[in-house]
Amino acid sequence: MTGWNPDAELTDGQELVRLRNGAQSLLSKYDEFLKGDYDSIPDSEVQDQVVETDLTADLGTLDNQLREIKSETTPQTGDSDPETAIAVHRNVDISRSDAADSGLWSAFSMLYYPWFVHHRWAFNSVSAMKEKFWTQARALDGKASTFERAWWIAELTCVEKSDGSIDYEPTRRALSKRRFSLLVFDTPMARYKPAVRALLEVLYDEPDDDEKDDEEGGLADTKVVDETIKRFRKSGSVFPYEGQTKDELADTIRDIREEVEAKHSTDD
Repeated sequence: MTGWNPDAELTDGQELVRLRNGAQSLLSKYDEFLKGDYDSIPDSEVQDQVVETDLTADLGTLDNQLREIKSETTPQTGDSDPETAIAVHRNVDISRSDAADSGLWSAFSMLYYPWFVHHRWAFNSVSAMKEKFWTQARALDGKASTFERAWWIAELTCVEKSDGSIDYEPTRRALSKRRFSLLVFDTPMARYKPAVRALLEVLYDEPDDDEKDDEEGGLADTKVVDETIKRFRKSGSVFPYEGQTKDELADTIRDIREEVEAKHSTDD
């Protein structure tokens, strides 16, 4: 008997399952599922693709949090992305090596929370929607499944404090502007956490000390974000990111940003 029962309530400390590669074909076979008919794939065909793991997660808590996020965000927009990433990462406490298993995240999309995938994404075509349920390439590019991408973005941006608690404010910042997340997390550079952290540090503007009570910080202007990240990515082909510390990378990014802003100031 597998560890997946479609009629059972999701629980805290639930044993996770993964889906074999063959489950991907079910998305093409039953495109009604991709359009929102969650019962369209016969249980027998799903069960043939389910594999037990020794991992557990607080799926009951995650279910409640996702339903709350759904009720508070605009459907089929990126409004839900920051809190979704935080909720998934907080309740699915697994190692990076375990999280590299795309079959695990396919189970989240196809078995546990298909309704949330449809809250986040509009159905435009079978091929496009399949990517939201099943990672077509790597875990962090634009063709990564919904929950896999969410977990990894949180993993690469959150900060563990000295008391062991996790600060997810950098995750919220990284997902506050879609252009930033696309330029950073859809590239191989995203696999190197110091580079991600350095970009956030330099491109996020804190409010001035005398304005902190009245204003919030935010990512830089879109054109500054866009050109700074593109130039930084290009510089990586000359001076590889790996081996450089966050502070060293931040110095490079700061210089690039200053050049970009000077250029746009002259253009204006």
